[in-house]
Amino acid sequence: MIFNKRNSIVAFALIVLMTIGSILPVMAVNPAQRFNDVPPNHFAFEAINWVSDPNNGIGAFMIGNAAGNFNPNNTLNKFEAAQIFAMAAGFRHLTELLPPDEQAVFARAEAQNMPFLENMASQFSSGWISGANREIAFLMYRGILTQTDVQNFVTRVGQAEQRPLLTRQEAIAWTVRLIGDSSQAQLLTLPQPNPFADDAQINIAFRRYVYHARNEGIIQGGGGNFDPAGHFTRAQMATVFFNALANRQTTTQQGTNQGGGVVTINGTITAMHHDTQVTITSAGGTETFSFASNAVIMVDNVQRTASFLQSGMTATVLVNAQRQILSIRASHADTPATTPTQPTTPSATLQVDEGFVENITLTPQTITIRTQRVNIIGQVINESRIFSVAPNATITRGGEATYLRYVQVNDIVFFGFSGGVIYEMELMERERTIRGELIEARPADTVGGNPTLTVQVESGTTYELRATSGTTFTRGHVHNLSWSDLRIGDNIVAYVEFDRLLSVAATGIRSNTSGRLTEIRITERNAEITILNPDGNLVTLIVMPGIFDIYTLRIGMQLEIALDSREVIEITIMGSTQGQNPVVLGFIQSIRADGSIVVVSGQGTSQTTHTIQTNTSTTMTRGGTTLVFADLRVNMNVHVVMTAPQSNVAQSITVLP
Repeated sequence: MIFNKRNSIVAFALIVLMTIGSILPVMAVNPAQRFNDVPPNHFAFEAINWVSDPNNGIGAFMIGNAAGNFNPNNTLNKFEAAQIFAMAAGFRHLTELLPPDEQAVFARAEAQNMPFLENMASQFSSGWISGANREIAFLMYRGILTQTDVQNFVTRVGQAEQRPLLTRQEAIAWTVRLIGDSSQAQLLTLPQPNPFADDAQINIAFRRYVYHARNEGIIQGGGGNFDPAGHFTRAQMATVFFNALANRQTTTQQGTNQGGGVVTINGTITAMHHDTQVTITSAGGTETFSFASNAVIMVDNVQRTASFLQSGMTATVLVNAQRQILSIRASHADTPATTPTQPTTPSATLQVDEGFVENITLTPQTITIRTQRVNIIGQVINESRIFSVAPNATITRGGEATYLRYVQVNDIVFFGFSGGVIYEMELMERERTIRGELIEARPADTVGGNPTLTVQVESGTTYELRATSGTTFTRGHVHNLSWSDLRIGDNIVAYVEFDRLLSVAATGIRSNTSGRLTEIRITERNAEITILNPDGNLVTLIVMPGIFDIYTLRIGMQLEIALDSREVIEITIMGSTQGQNPVVLGFIQSIRADGSIVVVSGQGTSQTTHTIQTNTSTTMTRGGTTLVFADLRVNMNVHVVMTAPQSNVAQSITVLP
């Protein structure tokens, strides 16, 4: 915990701290009462005095109002919290003190994040506070906030926009990232000894952060409740900051006394040596450094291991007196923003596979990918293969064109290849958030041994995600669910590590619909019914086992249906005589001058031809629009309800999409 684990901005902050003189006296209890509503006997008196002290080595980052009050019992929404965290991270204190190249790095990072923030502002007319965009961009640059965090700054309930309060588990995750301990937290094994009583309520994405904070003394407890969805008051938040930053500063002072001076070197990586040493060429010459045991490695603003560093990267390196790297922030050299040309090999000729990247070489362009397959007796076979990468290969990440030099070890990759040459690659990060609609939920199978959820995102892409024993499920405000409690059609927010589900938050909508039954299909896992609704649209709905006796339904019945997302939870058949008139579903083969049509139903050898007469009482519609006989055309798909059994006269004709 000697240096921040995110980048050299905080390393620079610590250098500033080391030059202000004795730090421990600054943290001593200040007997003077600074705020009217925080008397000396207040539980957070010392912490509040420290976070509001401009001479604390960081600067006052939690302050009171003009009336001299701190408002210790108030809670914080996420915009308010982001501005405080940015101040604690040195946003206004250090950005102007940084060397020009450091300022340029932050300016580029800020420019990269601004389109995302401006898009968020455009989605919310009143809820989004654009005045906080620069602080939020700074926290994203530092790795304290992710896009997933920021997407929850404003929520919409109906037409109303709300700014949720910062939860306790979110606050702890931000704090652990602030002090640079994210990598240590992620190394914790779960479950931890002496767990909180409400451990299962802590989102899996935050659980390691919470236990790291407990282990480091930033928060207290174990055995009792943590209350992850609760909220810190300003006084409690000040105490968390005091515990976290005081610990960091004390450790920093000890490290300074032992290790001597720290210098920053800006240069280019010219060689890597078995992930233990790196050679840097700078204005001062070429030198080789080893990594300290707790070195922080950032690649393109993402915390990585040494295996991600490559020759040619620009780097800012923090080095101690023993010539050990305490932190390194590396980035790929600027590449012209051109889109790679399309491969000359047609996509239709490519084989498709997926796997994990194990190694990359740039000269020649090769990539080693570990794939997984199941043999005919159900054994899972792992295989590593080396492919050449075509010079004009199409490589994308998140739908954006990228280059082989930006591919990282452990990326998950979907690729198209012919022979031993890859022409197309789609990359995904190790950890990401997937938002979409649940379209299938399968029980455990022989491939993964765990249930699998299939989620379709807005672009139409589908992802198969494996649930594990550690996956947490919530639906609405209900926690401690299983995958089987989800409903087809639920809106899903899934936090994913490669294809493994860490947590799933689902939102379902109760609704009602009605229509005439046109099709029943029974599968191994459920039944599907298709109805023709009053708007003239065909809608397919899921009927899970045990909900309704599907065998009592008949084509043509008029149904009232209650839904949970797209799953049927109740079916009512309307009247004993309704829905019993014959129904013909097929396409128009011909149209006759006498006002009749010939409709062909069924397929193959089961096709049947129906001559159907129309009259002035026959209603004709398409998508809710009224038609006349002259609007009918050959090859139109139609749903025809006859006027009575044995009748050849149409009561209604609905033209289908």
